[in-house]
Amino acid sequence: MSRRKYIRLAGGSLPAISGLAGCLGGELNQQPIRVGALLPLSASGALGTVAKHHRRAIEAAVADINDAGGPLDRKLDLTVGDSELDQSAAKTAFDSFVDDDVVGFVGPVTTDISMSLADDLARERVIAISPSSTYPDLASAAVRDGTKYFARTAANDVQQARVMAKILDDDRYVAADTVAIAHADNDFGKGLATAIDERISGETVAIVPFTPGTDDYLKQVETVVQSEADAVAFVSEPGNTAMLEQLISYPYYGESVLSEGLIPENVPLYMNGMYSASVATERTSSSIELSQKLDDITPLAPYTQHAYDAAFLLGLAIEQAGEADATAISDSLPSVSGGVGQTVTVGEFERAKTLVSADRTVNYRGASGPVDLNDDLEPLDSYVIERVTDFELDELELLRAWVFEEESTE
Repeated sequence: MSRRKYIRLAGGSLPAISGLAGCLGGELNQQPIRVGALLPLSASGALGTVAKHHRRAIEAAVADINDAGGPLDRKLDLTVGDSELDQSAAKTAFDSFVDDDVVGFVGPVTTDISMSLADDLARERVIAISPSSTYPDLASAAVRDGTKYFARTAANDVQQARVMAKILDDDRYVAADTVAIAHADNDFGKGLATAIDERISGETVAIVPFTPGTDDYLKQVETVVQSEADAVAFVSEPGNTAMLEQLISYPYYGESVLSEGLIPENVPLYMNGMYSASVATERTSSSIELSQKLDDITPLAPYTQHAYDAAFLLGLAIEQAGEADATAISDSLPSVSGGVGQTVTVGEFERAKTLVSADRTVNYRGASGPVDLNDDLEPLDSYVIERVTDFELDELELLRAWVFEEESTE
């Protein structure tokens, strides 16, 4: 019987809890700490690759932590659940985490799943650290009694919207007077499309939702073409670019500005000339070290570095908090990733433990970047404006994270 089930059956009474601890003679404090990962393991295509790479990164982080003795000198016990890109399946996996006394997990990957679990996270007091759910409303989600039970290592989509709006507006790039916005018909797509619409200087002449994974987008394509927009802002998840390809084949002669992660390593012919707003991935010693750990699956799928960082921060926050409790983890996350203190990075959990035991402030700088979490438990990322030229991505402008400080959330 899990501890959480025991407490429920005992009515949550303090005598019952203390009696349980007494019967076990304090052995609870020596048991492994149960953590999880919630990934779309059964997904196909690009998201299936994302899930595979994220799992490997999370396992690498857990191994690094356990090789250093684990947080509080207890090993992490990792349970991996399959969200199946389905809210019901994700809820079932989450309930299993709860029954298994998982205090926190890495994931979910997609915004829809994160939004669907937000209330459950707060009710059960389990913390999730997503590597890639970027929907703006998640900045205020999963809050109970002043504690936030949803964190993320990827930036709020308000940042991405500002970069895409800059590309659409700026005379150096598209300078569009009229814009059509085509977006995946889900929480992520709607949220980013709305944020772009609110920030562009030109006129939005069409907003066109589409369902990813279907074969025929003729109606949506015709709507964009008939709008005669100077440019289309295309918002979708990695791998879901079928509508974009059909739009260019129609043909559509305006400029195209793509959201993060849509341009593959082997750039297809139809993407030539397209712009992209991409999270800047610096070639730091930390990112190189993680790539070496995962050298059999490089190049890494989008947000894989963020998944490693999420798992490492989970262990680090437990060490800082002094207890494996989701509320304490949430409270500790900003202090171990706030940009102040002694720097630790990929694989340096033993160094982190030494610093914490000496009451030194720890600042984690990860494989994905600084990962400086604010009070909403989310970071600001640097972004790069890119354009495809002759099947290669050219970097046109780097926007440092500090540029976004005035508007990190809405």
